[in-house]
Amino acid sequence: MAIGSLMLNLALVVIVCVLAVTVREPSSCPAVCCPNGWIGYQGKCYYFAKAERNWTSSKMHCSSLNASLAVVDSQEEMVFMMRYKGNADHWIGLQRNLSQPWKWINGTIFNDWFAILGGGSCAYMNHVGIASSSCSREEPWICSKPLVK
Repeated sequence: MAIGSLMLNLALVVIVCVLAVTVREPSSCPAVCCPNGWIGYQGKCYYFAKAERNWTSSKMHCSSLNASLAVVDSQEEMVFMMRYKGNADHWIGLQRNLSQPWKWINGTIFNDWFAILGGGSCAYMNHVGIASSSCSREEPWICSKPLVK
């Protein structure tokens, strides 16, 4: 009886090993499905522009890519974006009308979880955090959109 049980266990181990190394067909979409030139992170795809445009033109360019200027939802996301943007300032999707609260491009009111330096109406990411300036300033920008699986 013990030999039969040993043989059965050995057979099961062999079957599990064979199934574990079976070659699967590659899917048309790997685990992270961002368009070419985009970077995936925490369920979003990011496009870091090299060209320079004003805030409104940057917003329109993101829209043409079925995306929006980036909304920063967490400290981890900010660290990621700061790392990938390099040294250049980049527009993000945060704007205000003077004397009004800051509002993200998705309509959410900014909850002041980070400081925004400067007195402008449009926000950008610089080498130390988030700052603001005139929306007519020409800068690269960051687009984001949900990750497609």
